[in-house]
Parts: sequence; structure tokens; C-alpha cells
Amino acid sequence: MIVYRIKIIKLKVDNIEHTYIIGDVHGCFYTLQRLLNQLPLDANIIFVGDLCDRGLHTKEVIELVIKNSYYCILGNHDDYMISHIKDCMDDSNLKVKWNQEEYMGGKQTLLSYTDDYDTMIKHLKWLKKIPRYIEINKYFITHGFGLPYYRRRKNSSSHVGLLKNRIKDKEGWGHDWEKDWKNYNVTNIFGHTDYDEVEIGKNYYGIDTGCVYGKKLTAIQLRTMNLYQQEIDVRDIRN
Repeated sequence: MIVYRIKIIKLKVDNIEHTYIIGDVHGCFYTLQRLLNQLPLDANIIFVGDLCDRGLHTKEVIELVIKNSYYCILGNHDDYMISHIKDCMDDSNLKVKWNQEEYMGGKQTLLSYTDDYDTMIKHLKWLKKIPRYIEINKYFITHGFGLPYYRRRKNSSSHVGLLKNRIKDKEGWGHDWEKDWKNYNVTNIFGHTDYDEVEIGKNYYGIDTGCVYGKKLTAIQLRTMNLYQQEIDVRDIRN
């Protein structure tokens, strides 16, 4: 079940080039560490969401993000975690789609919090406060493909789209797309849909490059739009 939240953030930064957006991490802690080592120590870091599920180290990923005061967008998997993790840890016999279906990856998230209930509660409280999108200058940072909902971004009707929309969903979610999104004078940076390489359009960048599927994790630098990438560290997906 999607839990609806409307928090948004508009950031002002002194040096836009000092800001880097990172794609879907999905519990790939070691890969994330190696990618961060490529970036300036004092960089402004924003994640497009889906910190959790599928990879083996959700707890470590979220703890790293919190400790470093990085920004993060709410992803659909983060929302699934919010909806289910406490109930599943309170009742080990509880079976829901999130912890039963392999493609959901909730089982790996639960295992990462084994014997650490207090940390789970701390992370859950933090996840409940993260925004659905972030705006910096002309950059519109979302989890799902957000351009077709840009004019309605503050409306509740756009919330599911901002979480789960995909470019290829024109006949699905796309039935309520704003018709002139291709001409908007903003640049949408998003995750959610994994690509072999960064998906680049006239005014968008899809930066989920399938790290948890054995590919790579991507960061993009604002203004220059330079890419920084790290191949998967197999410790994130194999015991």
C-alpha cells in the first residue's frame, strides 16, 4: 500500500556544480561507498530514492545517508518498507508481497535488520520524513519520471505518478500526463526504471543503471551533467 506524503524541498546552493544526484542504491552499500569515494568529500549529495530492498545491506545504506545528512527522495521501495517492515519484524510469520516476492526484495531488507530493532525504528522515522521531490534551480529531482506531473507536482493527484511513473508507461500511468511536458524549461533527474546506460532526453536524465542487477551505480553532477559510475561490488548481492 502506498503511504501518501506531500513533503517537498526547494534547495538553494552556492555552487550548483558541487551537487551530485545518485541513482537507486537498493541496499548496495559497498558499491555506494566506492562511488562516494569518487566525489568531493564535501559535495552536496541527493539520492533519487529506493535506498532499500533487493541488495543485502539496506541498514548500512540508510545509516550512511543519515549520518552524512544527505538528502533523499522517497522511492516506491522506501514506501513499501515504511508500510511493512515494523509489522513483519513484530510478527515473523506475517506474509505480505513485500517479504515474499523475490522481485520486491523485502526479505533482504528484513535480514539486514536482524537483531537490531532499535535501528529499524530510527530508520523508519527518518524515512517517513523524506520528501517526494526536490527542486534546485531548474532541476526537478524525483523517483519516478516526473515531468508529466510537473505542473501538478504539489497536488495529491500526482503523488503516485512521481513515485512510480516510467517513460514507457504512456498507455498506463501516462493517461493523465501533461501534454506539453517535453517543452518544460526544467530538467528532470529520476530513477525507478533501470537502464543499461543513463537515459538522456531533451529535458530529462534517467540515472538508475541497475546496480542491484549486477550493473553499475551512477551519480550525475549538476550543470556539467558529468557522470560518475561504479560497477557493482558483488558483496552487495551475494552472501
